Amino acid sequence: MTDPHDPLDHGEAPFAALRLPATPLAPRPGFADELRRRLEARLSPTPPPTTQEAPTVSTTEPLTAPAPSPLVPYLSVAGAAEALDWYRDVFGAIETTRFVGDDGRVGHAEIAIGTARLYLADEFPEMGVTGPITQGGTTVALHLEVAEVDHTYERAVAAGATALRPPADQGHGNRNATITDPFGHRWMLSQPIDAARTEVALEEKGAGGDGSDWTVSGRQPVEPGYLVLHTADLSRARAFFSALFDWEIETGGAGGGHVGNTRFPLGIAPPGDDSAERLDSASATTVYFRVDDLDLYAQRVVDLGGQVLARNAYDSGGNVECADDQGYRFDLWLPAPGY
Repeated sequence: MTDPHDPLDHGEAPFAALRLPATPLAPRPGFADELRRRLEARLSPTPPPTTQEAPTVSTTEPLTAPAPSPLVPYLSVAGAAEALDWYRDVFGAIETTRFVGDDGRVGHAEIAIGTARLYLADEFPEMGVTGPITQGGTTVALHLEVAEVDHTYERAVAAGATALRPPADQGHGNRNATITDPFGHRWMLSQPIDAARTEVALEEKGAGGDGSDWTVSGRQPVEPGYLVLHTADLSRARAFFSALFDWEIETGGAGGGHVGNTRFPLGIAPPGDDSAERLDSASATTVYFRVDDLDLYAQRVVDLGGQVLARNAYDSGGNVECADDQGYRFDLWLPAPGY
């Protein structure tokens, strides 16, 4: 009996005669053993033996340094499957890879937390691979920057983590907390805080949060601190991006708005009176570079051949509108306390 919905099941179909029945196939012999060998080689604490002779190194010729590679922490845990679920539920980790052996143990797994990557696997004591609980503690702490330290801390403790240090503002410019997860690994949770909170923490507890202090010299490289998306139709932009990204856009000055629920601060605004000169299109973006001294950096702009176009003062802080020596528009921004 033919199937009228199957184009290959008609008598006149030219390839109907070549069709083979779908038959389940067992894995090829040796597949499990081969997978086990690959996982053991990946997890081995010592490099595999080699039969090749060691290369001769000349002391009279310069050596070429190997290309740098990312450093990825590799965690060993008793109960890797449960750990993968815990890191997903508490830290929002995304699992990208998991290999499970025929004994049910996770031989290798990979997760992403924000832009960071972690590898982890079950314990393999027969290979000398054990976790911190088996070893009686860990000597390594994992530092994780989160959007809201108090929320993550409370979520972790509610999910079985041990509280080692509750959230507190620190004089080095961060709010920190420390926990040990149910699998024995210690996590330092961190969230940047503004200058006003940092100053209070310095006065009350010192730079290290324990009465200690130190001197910081030099300046950190300047990074973007705010983005404004310029659009000709604010109502349409508000509706579009709110639906697309779940942005919660608060009403701001000049008809624009601030996005209140993103980690990186940004907003939308009309092009401005000088849009014809400063913007290539209504969809251009203004980058606000967060600095610690407006006058210092404004003078640097001029010294380097750029221009200072205007100075402004807002509730969110002062800003200086600038252009570089090729006419590229950007703003300097010194946030007010609380921004």
